[in-house]
Amino acid sequence: MNKLIRIFVLAMVLAALFSGIICSNGYAQDNNPPVPAVSTDLRLLPIPIYQPNLTIPGAAALVVPDAPTADEMKAALIVAAGFGRMSNGELALSFLTASQFSVPVWANQDLIFVGKPSAFPMLAQASLPAPGTDAGYTLSEMQPEDGILQMAVSPWDNTHIVLVVGGNTDAGVIKAAQALSTGDIQTGSNPSLAIVAGERPGGSTVAGGGGSLIPPSTDRTFRDIGYERKFVTGSQSQVDFQFDIPPGYYVGEGSYLDLVFSNSTLLDYTSSILEVYLNDQYISCTRCSDGTTKSGTLRISISPSYFVSGTNFITILVNLSPLAGAVEGSFVGVRIEPESLIHVPLEPATIPSSDLQNLDNYPYPFINDPALSNVMFILAQQDLTAWEVAVQIAFNLGRSANGAPFNLVIAYDGQIPEEVRRNHDLIIIGLPMELAIITELRNALPAPFEEGSNVALLTNLPVEYRLPEGVELGYLELLNAPWDSARTILAVLGNATGGVQQAGDALTSPGLRSTIEGDFALINGETISSTDTRTGSVIKSVVSGTAPPPSVEALSTEMAQVQPPSVHAASLDWVPVVVIGLVVMMAIILMIGVISGINPRKR
Repeated sequence: MNKLIRIFVLAMVLAALFSGIICSNGYAQDNNPPVPAVSTDLRLLPIPIYQPNLTIPGAAALVVPDAPTADEMKAALIVAAGFGRMSNGELALSFLTASQFSVPVWANQDLIFVGKPSAFPMLAQASLPAPGTDAGYTLSEMQPEDGILQMAVSPWDNTHIVLVVGGNTDAGVIKAAQALSTGDIQTGSNPSLAIVAGERPGGSTVAGGGGSLIPPSTDRTFRDIGYERKFVTGSQSQVDFQFDIPPGYYVGEGSYLDLVFSNSTLLDYTSSILEVYLNDQYISCTRCSDGTTKSGTLRISISPSYFVSGTNFITILVNLSPLAGAVEGSFVGVRIEPESLIHVPLEPATIPSSDLQNLDNYPYPFINDPALSNVMFILAQQDLTAWEVAVQIAFNLGRSANGAPFNLVIAYDGQIPEEVRRNHDLIIIGLPMELAIITELRNALPAPFEEGSNVALLTNLPVEYRLPEGVELGYLELLNAPWDSARTILAVLGNATGGVQQAGDALTSPGLRSTIEGDFALINGETISSTDTRTGSVIKSVVSGTAPPPSVEALSTEMAQVQPPSVHAASLDWVPVVVIGLVVMMAIILMIGVISGINPRKR
């Protein structure tokens, strides 16, 4: 019996030592080591805000002053367009004003502050290379009209950053935003700080004028249209690439795709195949082989009839079969290389410009100028919902435009320079009652509004409905400018703020936008109806299956209600490990004791 007691005591001691080892290795608090601070090198942008190799794209919030000037709002839209281009539209970009910023709600993502420093007192907590004050930035090398770009680790979460796009004047803020939109930042000795003096003469990518159509290059690589190398594994996978053909052009003869790819040697070549489709139409296939292990190019001739005006999709279906002896952990798959090239000769179509005024051609003609210099946003001065929708539209336009630096224009309603208005395509966003320009355009709109009303008069539609009060509706209206038929006006409106959000979401979500045609669309919750009021026919009515996006206020409230796990709860993760270890060790030691008692050593 004494021997068994001694064995039990030994088991307890060893178990205590075992639990101490477990705790000393961090199980009592966190299995993960501390996350190092992120890079603040401006030359690496869009990293770390957007990193293309992540499974889940990053999220960032764009913060503007509570009362931004028109130029500060212009800078914010240029920054949004810049990140739309740099992230290929994949970054989740939110919008808020300085007074809406709350650390518990917004600190868990990257933050982009656009404006003069006096608007952002919270930045005093950040270790910026050039802190600003209410009086502005005081760097000796900074001229009064210069812009400033700077980045620092977020003071509220060291896994995120704060990026400042600013200046001491409106002109400086715009210069900083335009420099950012190039995606190629030049810094001095401090890679987290850049002073922007302005554009170099001839450096802006501005093409044409008068709304003339500017086709994309005949030859574009996958990298040119925003895609890097794609790794494909698994037995069946699908990879999609999209590119645009502007309305007003048709595809001539001689189109082809040079698909550049490589494959693993650990594949069964008899059943590892790539099938290629354009707009869901089969165009070619090929097998993996020893000849394509390093690099192979498949040239595929494409009939012009397979292309469509607007967005086109290349789909590659990959079917792979690994060899039985494939080494676990080795790459067994296919790489689609960004050097793959689409050759699409474009010819101008001889069609009236009025035929281009259809919602299914969006984002044309607003990206006819690759630097967006033909675009003018018109917003109400205190309409936060319209600002938020404008940011999302600018982000979406930037994703489709390939110019830099961006140079779009913005004006608040009632402050629109006549000369500027006449030389731009307009995007008007907001509630009709709050926009004097909508009253001015009343007789030209596909669906006009009575004075003092946000409800569209659907007199040009084939059916009239009576909808109950409280239903939030969004409207998309497209028309030629009454003062110049070569100019286009797009109105993104609603009978309430929720309706404006629904209209903006229908315009910027690819899955929803593809359902919209004609010159007028009515968005009623999940139902989108498109109409051509010029003919009086309903073109399409679909159920989108997507609820309207939450407002900034709703999103803030929802996020504020989400409580992070407590340290106490996390620290209990080690308990099952220790208990199991104790039981196993005690069982082993007691078993040894019992066996030794049954087989005593003979004297």
